[in-house]
Amino acid sequence: MKLKKLFDIWKRNAALRISESMAYKMGFLLQCISLFIGDLIIPFVSVVMYSISNGIPGWSLNQFILFQGTLIFVIGLWHAFFASVLGLTIDSIEEGTFDKILLRPFNSLAYLMTISFDLEGLAEVFAGICIVGFALIKLNLFSWLLLPYALIIILALLFELSLTVIASAFAFLFIKTWRLFELINVVERFARYPADIYSFSIRFIITFLVPAAIASYYPVGVLLGRIPLTTVIWVALPVFVFFGVSLVLWHFAIRKYTSAGG
Repeated sequence: MKLKKLFDIWKRNAALRISESMAYKMGFLLQCISLFIGDLIIPFVSVVMYSISNGIPGWSLNQFILFQGTLIFVIGLWHAFFASVLGLTIDSIEEGTFDKILLRPFNSLAYLMTISFDLEGLAEVFAGICIVGFALIKLNLFSWLLLPYALIIILALLFELSLTVIASAFAFLFIKTWRLFELINVVERFARYPADIYSFSIRFIITFLVPAAIASYYPVGVLLGRIPLTTVIWVALPVFVFFGVSLVLWHFAIRKYTSAGG
């Protein structure tokens, strides 16, 4: 029953965000276009890089474009559905209104996720779909492996959510919390290039300790046939563990919350 109520809240909030965006159509449209074009510039830079160099070792141009499109798609989904959790948490703590969230008959984190929809993130999702679609056509990769590819992207989204929850938990414990967005950016930098170009120690860290590689390298690796499906099981486990750690940290931080002015 609570899940249904939370979903109803999410639908109402999403409808409200859409109506707010439509009230300023031109500004919203320009913002979406800028996000879309900004994401399209990324593979364009890769085209230039491959034209003047050998590019990423072991990766053809179209394979690397697929890699980049996948990452853009994952980040777009995170932006659309979960990224605002951190901003909402920081704002409510600084304004002393987090108490209102705690008084609601729902889990505080679950409630924050229901009100964190950001319509602009869908522009990035669309850009990611376009880039991935282009690469799939060029590589002729339309096969049953698209199913595990999609499932690993769900794991990638779970990792992005976990990272957001950890950063949000830190907002209860530290000052200057807007810089917590940099924590997410630093981790995501390691996902911008294939894991196989890094040293063994870094590959271990971004696969098993902070599994950032799940956001791009592993879904594309499976789709390209570079990574066996059995490997995904071992890659999925760190994601679930990381998510569990994020929930533990969130509940620990909530207990440290001292209300407005604390």
